[in-house]
Amino acid sequence: MKLLTRALMVSAAFLLVAGQVQAEGFFLQVHGGYAFFLLDDVNDAIDGVNDGAGHKVLSHINSGLDAGLHAGFALTAELDLGFGFARQWASSGYSGNGNLVEYDLPANLFEVSLDFLPATEKSVRFGAGTTLGMISSAGSLQVIEPNAPDRNQSFDGLGFHFAAYAIVDAPVSPLWSVFGKMGFRHALLNHLKVEGETVYNPDSVDDKLRFNYTGLFLRVGVKFQP
Repeated sequence: MKLLTRALMVSAAFLLVAGQVQAEGFFLQVHGGYAFFLLDDVNDAIDGVNDGAGHKVLSHINSGLDAGLHAGFALTAELDLGFGFARQWASSGYSGNGNLVEYDLPANLFEVSLDFLPATEKSVRFGAGTTLGMISSAGSLQVIEPNAPDRNQSFDGLGFHFAAYAIVDAPVSPLWSVFGKMGFRHALLNHLKVEGETVYNPDSVDDKLRFNYTGLFLRVGVKFQP
């Protein structure tokens, strides 16, 4: 509830800024990219699986693909306000000898963004931006072993995220441009549940399991602005 309240306050602040300036026009962005993570709790569990197997069967989850869609409007010729959704993929798995272990840990990001691209005499513009919003877990764990019940878990969790990034934007026509964004995101899910029960780190019953999607990211995409 506290996280939701903070997110609503942040969104209200962005909208207050929007209310002070006359919108210059609508835009739509589609992006793909790559993100790096700090999923230490998950990687510790993967180490435990590898130790039990006596060799490496699972790789650490340190990065994954990122894709999303943003829509919004230009507050001024240099300032864009956007609202968007992005999905990050993160996984590691093993299958063999009747065994299967699959960590599938994608996350959903709901974002409010504010991008500043100063006017320039050149066609290519450089700027900076920030994103605030909520992140939710869409993760699951599946374990299948011979002579043992199958284990299927879906993780529920909600957290707060923010990011800062540099932007390069290059028009390719009067209506279209291509862009790149590179920056750092803080995104932490520190209260995860399975079937309503809080999940704890296997190494400590006093420490809740965390999914930490904090790290560097890169996005490239196209922008349509009629």
